[in-house]
Amino acid sequence: MIDSITTPHWAAFGPPNAFPKAVWLMTLPREDARSATVDLLKDATTAGARVYATRLMPPGDPVYPLILVHIDDEGMTASGIGVPQFAHDLTILIDARMHVDTANPADCENALDRLCEAILNRLLTSPDWVRRFERIASIRTRISVINQGEATLLTALIGIGVTFRTVWEPIVADAFASAHVGVDAIDPSDPNLASPGPDGRPEAGGTFPIPTT
Repeated sequence: MIDSITTPHWAAFGPPNAFPKAVWLMTLPREDARSATVDLLKDATTAGARVYATRLMPPGDPVYPLILVHIDDEGMTASGIGVPQFAHDLTILIDARMHVDTANPADCENALDRLCEAILNRLLTSPDWVRRFERIASIRTRISVINQGEATLLTALIGIGVTFRTVWEPIVADAFASAHVGVDAIDPSDPNLASPGPDGRPEAGGTFPIPTT
C-alpha cells in the first residue's frame, strides 16, 4: 500500500473521503487483488507453495492439495459526477482442490474443511489484505466433486465478495513548466514619478522554471 501519492492518470482506491488513500501503480484492480491473495496464501496452508493466480490447472502432473485464485466477476457502478468514479463489487474466487482417498472419504472432507478454515483465517486476519478493500461484503463456499479419469478430486470454491472505489483522473497533455512574475511598483517605490503606479507598466519581472522531477 502506498500513501499520499498524486496519480494524474492512474486509478486510486480506498474508503470514501480518503482519496488518494492508496493506488495501484500501472496494474488493474483485479490483478492486484488476485496477486495479493496468492502471495498471502503461499506456504500458509497444507497446499504449501502450490497456490496459483489462474483458473487453469498447472501443467504436468499436479500435486494435491493445491489452490487456484482468480476473479469470478466484477461490477462497476458510477458513484460521482465529473471525473469518472466507480464503486466496485468484485468476487475473488479461491478454488481449493484435494485428492480423494476413496478408502477414507470422511477424512478428506475434514481435511478440506480445515484447508478452507486456514484460507479464510489467513486472509481475514491480515490487516494489509483487508485494508485493500472498503468492505468484505460476503463469503460463500461451495463443495463439489470432480472426476478426472482415475482420480477423484474434492473441491471447495470460496467466493469472497469485496467492495472498493476508484477515481480515474484525466491525463493533462500540457505541463506547468514555468511561471512569469511581473512587479508593478506603487508610490513611492515607482521610479516613474510623473505617473506613479500601479500604472500597468511592470518595473521588474522574471520567468522561473518549475522543477518536474
